[in-house]
Amino acid sequence: MEENTTKCLDMNEELWEYRSELTTQPAVMAIFAFLYSIIILFGVTGNICVILAISKTRSLQTVPNLFIFSLSCSDIVVCCVSATITPISAFTKEWIFGATLCYVAPFIAGISLCFSTFTLTAISVDRFILIRFPTKKAFNRQRAIILIVIIWITSACLSSPIILKQRLGPFSSFCGVFCSEDWGPDQSGRKLYGAVMVGVQFVVPLTIICASYTSISARINQNLILKVKRNSYMWQMEMTDQQRAALKRRQRTNRMLIAMVVAFSVSWFWNILFNGLRDYDHLPEWMRSQEFFFGIATHCIAMTSTVWNPLLYAALNPQFRAAFVSLLPFKTPFYSRSFFSNSGTILERCRPLLLRNGSSPLVLKKTQTTKIDDRDRFVPM
Repeated sequence: MEENTTKCLDMNEELWEYRSELTTQPAVMAIFAFLYSIIILFGVTGNICVILAISKTRSLQTVPNLFIFSLSCSDIVVCCVSATITPISAFTKEWIFGATLCYVAPFIAGISLCFSTFTLTAISVDRFILIRFPTKKAFNRQRAIILIVIIWITSACLSSPIILKQRLGPFSSFCGVFCSEDWGPDQSGRKLYGAVMVGVQFVVPLTIICASYTSISARINQNLILKVKRNSYMWQMEMTDQQRAALKRRQRTNRMLIAMVVAFSVSWFWNILFNGLRDYDHLPEWMRSQEFFFGIATHCIAMTSTVWNPLLYAALNPQFRAAFVSLLPFKTPFYSRSFFSNSGTILERCRPLLLRNGSSPLVLKKTQTTKIDDRDRFVPM
């Protein structure tokens, strides 16, 4: 009886021998392992701090911060799924996580990406209505929660084709099993789906976001110019400290939200560009020979999007920064809890004195009470 001596091939060895693929080398693996570990550590820790800060600080429980809360939940999922499974699979070149995760992990990654862009769009629309039409209310808390649920469902529906096209099985004569997308021999379905998702996930949302914040900035600047033209000296004299603070707070809030969008867009741009070139077979030859390396490099850059938001909140938002410090088990010499506690009390007492009239606040008499729009209490700056 003839013995079957057929031996499977190790994909990493073959890739190094024929293409000198960098991701097969231990040094490159170690560098990316370190980078992903840092991203996961700071991403999970930072977003947990955001969730705890909003949960424990009543003044942070506003409509815009509900969206930020949900964004942090999504980013934690990304850290636990995409930032762990993807690099391991890229370096081993085979699937070691079982059949269920082969279908579920890419699906969850797609949901998280859609959810992030749609949520950033919802925040921009809410701010647009607040500034351009101050007498109207875009979202209250109940509407915001309903919208968040709708965004999750919509994201799941848009990502559902990924589950249907995932396949797990052996590949040619290589060792192990592989999890990949199977769109048929001509790959036309993959190209069409990829193009649609780029439009729905990025082109349309970013167009809306850019239009919203451009209009917001124009409105704020227009109001300032008109007031200065009318009577700059008298206007400055009539403005109270609370009014000046409210104006600066609104401008800084817009800058922080714009920074969030820019950080997210820049982080994901390279991965989207790489995937688009690969889907349409337009990768340059120097990139095609190192396809795994450039794929994991652009993915690593995309994963940094989970880190930027908590850093932006801490850098640009005094109230979030105070809430973060209050989570520490020890006191710091520069940011003591008592200081932030007192400043928070002062801010809470000042807020009822402010009422929006167009784009400028008016000071109310102490005997007069007014319900402040929950959206206008967006984290003081």
